[in-house]
Amino acid sequence: MISFNTLYANHRDKKIVKGIIERYLSGNNNFSTTKDVWGNYTLDLTVEAIINYTLNSNDKEYIPIINRFFTLRNYTAQTPVSFSKSPFCDVYYSYFQMNQDSSFVKNYVQESYAIKQNTPRFSNGAVCIMHNGKPYMLIDFLQNYMTRMARAGNLSGDTVFYAEACNQLKIYTRILQYPDSKLYSQGLGWLENKNELSPSAWLRGQGWMMRGFVNTLNEMPENSVYFLEIKKIFQGFAEGLIKLQSKSGMWHNLPLLSEKESYPEVSGSAMIAYYILQAYEKGYLSENKFKHAALRTKKEIRKYIQSDFSIRNISPGPGTLYSINEYKTNAEIDNPHGIQAVLLLLSQK
Repeated sequence: MISFNTLYANHRDKKIVKGIIERYLSGNNNFSTTKDVWGNYTLDLTVEAIINYTLNSNDKEYIPIINRFFTLRNYTAQTPVSFSKSPFCDVYYSYFQMNQDSSFVKNYVQESYAIKQNTPRFSNGAVCIMHNGKPYMLIDFLQNYMTRMARAGNLSGDTVFYAEACNQLKIYTRILQYPDSKLYSQGLGWLENKNELSPSAWLRGQGWMMRGFVNTLNEMPENSVYFLEIKKIFQGFAEGLIKLQSKSGMWHNLPLLSEKESYPEVSGSAMIAYYILQAYEKGYLSENKFKHAALRTKKEIRKYIQSDFSIRNISPGPGTLYSINEYKTNAEIDNPHGIQAVLLLLSQK
């Protein structure tokens, strides 16, 4: 039986979610013209989160606006969407899942074979993102790449995609994961010494990794060797994260530093908590301590949402690619990186 307090919390969260969505849509002209539907990846991330809310609720209010967004982009089931132009999320996939339209599958799988074949790689075999014509390892990119591979594997039945997702995760983990904390450096190749890891760990980067782990596991057969290998790495990572959670329920922007050296950060904390709850529901994490940790975050996150539905304590990008110094004190209000994270967490029932 659902308690009154749970019902109240769900009602309150729905009100907050709708307030954040309507504030965002108002600021983007309700996606009324072509120029309103193009921007950087935070736009796609936010639309993904609005789709997620629509799927997790009985609220169909935003479906016409979502449909208009894709119509204005001229997206159809046959539209080849360049992976290089959508390196961190897959709003195209989310849209066709919302509409339960399987006609996109053939094109999606074909494009995925091309992505696997053509994505640049380091000499160590790691897939990498191109920036100013040069390749870099970046965990933000990995999480979307491995998710795309797993989804293509699920849609096609071709295990080569599962193997690729698993292999790339293992390469990144071997190179970028700190052995003691199990957190990840943001990347490799960004510093003057190209063999030196980006410094420390940045919280939203850990949120990106949570997203990649859970979305990838969601697409794999649970008895497959690839699923089991990824799940083992994921569980170690999740253990490392909850050890660094503050008593308030938040994580700090630079979680490997003391809490006094950086601030409680909303976007990473919300992403981590959301995907922990997803993983707990799916059984990837079975201990109650994970659920309780995420619910503490969810309770605390509400304190950072202001009366006008703007959101405090969001770290801007690009994370600790070069230096950690500015990320000790750089919290912003309503930076778009935080909107999708809060929408996801507060849409979770």
